Amino acid sequence: MAQPVFAILILTSGFHEGATVRDTRLANELHRRGYKVVIYWMMERNPRLLASAIPQRMLVSGLRYLRPRASGFWDWWGRITNLMPERSRRRAARAFPRLVPRLLRNFLAEMCAENPDPPIVDRLEKFMAADGVTHLLPTFAATCPLALAAKSRGRHRFDYLVTFQGEEIIANFVEPRRNLGQYYQLLQHCLTASPWKGIAVSEDYVRRLQGEMGIDPNRLTVIHPGIDLPQAQERAPPFEILTAAFPGLQPDVPIVAYLGRQDPEKGIDLLLYAARILRERGVKHQLVICGGFSFGRRYFDVCRQIARHLRLSVFWQLQVSDELRMALFSHSRCTVCPSIHGEPFGMVVAEAMALGTPVLVPDRGGIAELIRAGDAVGGLTFRTWDSRDLAAQLERLLTNDALHAALAEKAHEVAARFGIQAMADNLLAHLGLPMGPKSTAAPSILANK
Repeated sequence: MAQPVFAILILTSGFHEGATVRDTRLANELHRRGYKVVIYWMMERNPRLLASAIPQRMLVSGLRYLRPRASGFWDWWGRITNLMPERSRRRAARAFPRLVPRLLRNFLAEMCAENPDPPIVDRLEKFMAADGVTHLLPTFAATCPLALAAKSRGRHRFDYLVTFQGEEIIANFVEPRRNLGQYYQLLQHCLTASPWKGIAVSEDYVRRLQGEMGIDPNRLTVIHPGIDLPQAQERAPPFEILTAAFPGLQPDVPIVAYLGRQDPEKGIDLLLYAARILRERGVKHQLVICGGFSFGRRYFDVCRQIARHLRLSVFWQLQVSDELRMALFSHSRCTVCPSIHGEPFGMVVAEAMALGTPVLVPDRGGIAELIRAGDAVGGLTFRTWDSRDLAAQLERLLTNDALHAALAEKAHEVAARFGIQAMADNLLAHLGLPMGPKSTAAPSILANK
């Protein structure tokens, strides 16, 4: 095959979820190593996540799937609206909370068709031919039917790699009348047609893919997502960054932080119940909850109502800046992920540990794998779905200074295995390609957030 040229096919829906961040970081790292990389956006584009020298194309807009039958007119209009500022697009998406689920439902119906969205397959072929693409890397397995359709035509020679991350969330939008088993069989077929084993983001996720989707674990290999590890000379941002964003936040009271999407599967209500339990026990802390939402603001509003009913004072924020995010990681006593759905990975958890912040995660899912590296431990687990045990483990982190110090000391070591360079090394080795020159000056941990 000719000199490798990567195209990363990113399906996003107006939010910087972990999968999008993972693949834009990968694109930046491959670019730093001298590989040619191009980005094909689907649904939504987020150009600020990428190095300015990386070419970007809009393959298809989300509005194409506004109606059950894909529409060229709405696709054109959506491509125009994608030129709007990101903040305006987010505001519009929040005004129509049912929009993203509707788009995903119709998109998946199109992917499940015998001949999935021929005009978009035509466009994908055209893009790859113009860019000389040899390796297509779809962010989600759900978009692989497009890759398989293009490859089956045989008009442009390329191969694609199937990556599984967050597929269980996407599967929730398969039409109820359609057999979910048929959708899983389609993903298996896409995997079989690829020359490489598929990528799963954790060992636990391999087992989940086998149990829920029937994916053969022998057809999968684990490559963890990568984070930009902090440089040794980086100093913690001043606390004033936090007080400017959260008036009333006190530097002498421990901060418990949640950063991530404020959607139902994230279990934020469990954290609120745990906070109330701690309050009744007299354990002082400040609760900060930050992040956008992807599937409507209903759960976001419900959590705020729960907090009011529990008489909790919570510092709320939607998306936060890179600077504020890093300040929150640096000054929090701990970072909590109360997820209820068995997280395949946990980018926020890895980032927090990289800055020496202990974490608290469920004992279910790939996220539970993250906090240990040999004998080193960077956090604690709690019993999944159990807000009382969540409160008990939080109390340990808030009141046991020796335990907290021991976890903070090892957190860097645990997170070090998730560097973006290690991820790129593993991926290139998996594809049988040269490593390329290693980055000598990786960006700050949050530079591409």
